[in-house]
Amino acid sequence: MIPFSEAFDIVQQSTRPLPAESVTLREACGRILAQDIDTDVAMPPFDRVMVDGYACRREDLDQPLTVLETVAAGHPPTQAIQPGTCSKIMTGAAAPDGADCVFMVEYSAEDADGRIRFTGDATNDNISPYGKHMVPGDTLLTVGHCIRPPDSAVLATTGCTSVQVAKQPRVGVIATGDELVEPECTPNATQIRNSNAYQLCAQVEASGCIAQYVGIAMDTTESLQEHISRGLRENDVLLLSGGVSMGEFDLVPGMLKKNGLHILFDRVAIQPGKPTTFGVTDTKYCFGLPGNPVATYTIFELLVKPFLYALMGHTYEPLDIRLPLGEPFTRKSAGREAWVPAVIRPGGTIGKVDYHGSAHINALCHAHGLIAFPKGVTTLEEGRVIAIRLTR
Repeated sequence: MIPFSEAFDIVQQSTRPLPAESVTLREACGRILAQDIDTDVAMPPFDRVMVDGYACRREDLDQPLTVLETVAAGHPPTQAIQPGTCSKIMTGAAAPDGADCVFMVEYSAEDADGRIRFTGDATNDNISPYGKHMVPGDTLLTVGHCIRPPDSAVLATTGCTSVQVAKQPRVGVIATGDELVEPECTPNATQIRNSNAYQLCAQVEASGCIAQYVGIAMDTTESLQEHISRGLRENDVLLLSGGVSMGEFDLVPGMLKKNGLHILFDRVAIQPGKPTTFGVTDTKYCFGLPGNPVATYTIFELLVKPFLYALMGHTYEPLDIRLPLGEPFTRKSAGREAWVPAVIRPGGTIGKVDYHGSAHINALCHAHGLIAFPKGVTTLEEGRVIAIRLTR
């Protein structure tokens, strides 16, 4: 059994980034950049007016001003500002030559002769100068960046309609166990519905990858061989839940070896998730995950998700927020690092959820994230500031 930190390092060091492919701008959100994005334009591309109002010289604010023209966004000014003059102008328009400020229309009044006076006490410039945000040649996004909705705006601004991104890992998901039936079935007295596979598929897809549900493998070498060989043949990564413990019918580790996987570890000092297995071939990866749903979920979030992002060339940085505990958290055994679900209370403290252990599947539905007990610690005191890893 190895520490979780060692298991994490082994997994990360085993990754071989996938090749790149080209997608359209509309398809790029959620993907990982495989190219740097340099801009070919300045932003703003001209001295851009930031409010509706009147463009003038600041030194003329204390006198009535003659309006030269009205300048709309998308239309260039035709007259330069001279002493004693102004131009009515709209947000987004180019500031006319000679203007060094724009006062808002709310602080204007029109005299009987049609001239405009500034009625405020002071005004900002309200002009965003050329190139304030970017100039041609600036690198705006780099290889390994995960494209989010604001990045789509940047890509559009730079004219990047075809984007080089990392290929999405194809991830096969297998549930194991004679006790499992599909959700549409009514379980008998000794069966349960297969929940882990659907949870894992959702986690895979939320991580920007392609999930393939391979099915339920029975606790026989024949069924496991059929599912594992198919899963490895059709995917880059294979996830199995269950069958990796020490019971008589926990056959997965042996079947992985039979299919050419070199097992790098098969026990991790973490709770829940001790019987976690990781194996590789020259081109494939496989995780054997625990059968209890909270353990399956937790190991995916802590170990598998960063691995999948690493395959795409992205360094996954989970969102950890440090907050005080609103109540004490305790556990009985402290021999392993432990992770438990928790919530963020309205007052900004971390609180408990109703949690009865790694089989308590619905506890995760109400949690905002996970908190860690270090090895050797049985009590986290009220008021202690710790990190909660957000999973929503």
